[in-house]
Amino acid sequence: MSVRAELTPQMLRYEAEFTDDGEIRWLPYLMYFHPAAYSSETVSTDRSGFRYSEAAGRKYSVADLRGITAARLLAGSSTVFGIGASSDAWTLSSRLTERDPRHEPWLNFGGRSFNSAQELSLLTLNLHLLPEIREIVLFSGFNNLGLARLPAALRGEHGAFFNCTQFFEALGNGRSKRRFLHSAEPVPAMGRQIAYAAELTLRHLAAWQIFATHLGARLTYVLQPLSGWVRAKGCPEEERLFAELDRLGRFSDTYGDILDPEVHGRYAALLAAGTRKLGAGFVDFAAALAERAGPERWLFADRIHFTDDGHDHAAGRLLDLIG
Repeated sequence: MSVRAELTPQMLRYEAEFTDDGEIRWLPYLMYFHPAAYSSETVSTDRSGFRYSEAAGRKYSVADLRGITAARLLAGSSTVFGIGASSDAWTLSSRLTERDPRHEPWLNFGGRSFNSAQELSLLTLNLHLLPEIREIVLFSGFNNLGLARLPAALRGEHGAFFNCTQFFEALGNGRSKRRFLHSAEPVPAMGRQIAYAAELTLRHLAAWQIFATHLGARLTYVLQPLSGWVRAKGCPEEERLFAELDRLGRFSDTYGDILDPEVHGRYAALLAAGTRKLGAGFVDFAAALAERAGPERWLFADRIHFTDDGHDHAAGRLLDLIG
């Protein structure tokens, strides 16, 4: 049995159901989103593909409010969607609702593998579904940085997105296809990647602030944590999982340099300064977790997604900082 099957069997179900080879839908404007009206013991989604939150025996979602007239919005990509949670009840939005003494529940507004442009587009396209929104937390940041190393032709004006090579391959032909898929452009230096990702993130965050002001909601940008940003060495379970993932040639081969604490510090500093100028709140969540996470606490199912206890611990820390 693999380490992942032993320690995090839910991750194998996510791979089968919610990856590029799984049940995703290809959609206009967003590129892709989760399957709609999907139900399993691990994940359930509403008619629009938003994941259900579950707390106090009640389930609800963006397109299935079940009488909710006011809520708090947790937006972002796969960490917000809840990759790593064993069920809907253990996602970050669900744990926030269970722990938050305020009355408004938290809606799961996450989109797996989304960049900042897609996160913003998701809000624009689905604003009409939302009840009164008291607070918005945008819990994001890694994907823009991870995509910043792609060639300029793939990044375009608004940033690269996951699966973009397949997109250009399907639409392009002849010279345009070769231009997109066979660029010899060198990978930008890390400093340029950081600056590019921060500028793109803040550009789209400015629009989130406009929406938040219109809605009368408080906006906080939370830079999501990577395992290496929280602590140099994970707990025993994490280290076993990371070693198996490395053998499979995944995260560290492509993004290992991003795990450098110096990269985290430079990226966080740019985002913090820019967020302050916009008048929004900012939380460097890796630093917040590092203050409380002991060496034996099992937080991560892989280098970016939380375990059930990781989601619960993260919810508590987030409420300490913004509640």
